[in-house]
Amino acid sequence: MGDETIHQAIEASAEHNEKLDGALLVGWFVVAEWIGADGTRSLVRMAGTPGGAVPPTWQTKGYLHESLYGDWA
Repeated sequence: MGDETIHQAIEASAEHNEKLDGALLVGWFVVAEWIGADGTRSLVRMAGTPGGAVPPTWQTKGYLHESLYGDWA
């Protein structure tokens, strides 16, 4: 249920982006930093697709590569 909820939240954010008018979210990747009760910090990676499925590794690596090195026109 968690990944599906994240998917829905990202999808809802498209309402505020004119470039995404009518677009369909087919996959996503999130990096989140967490701090535990003992003060330990950690990074967590999560990826998903509609229905909460995890995308294949090659697709996730593609998201990361394009987000770092792709053209952000």
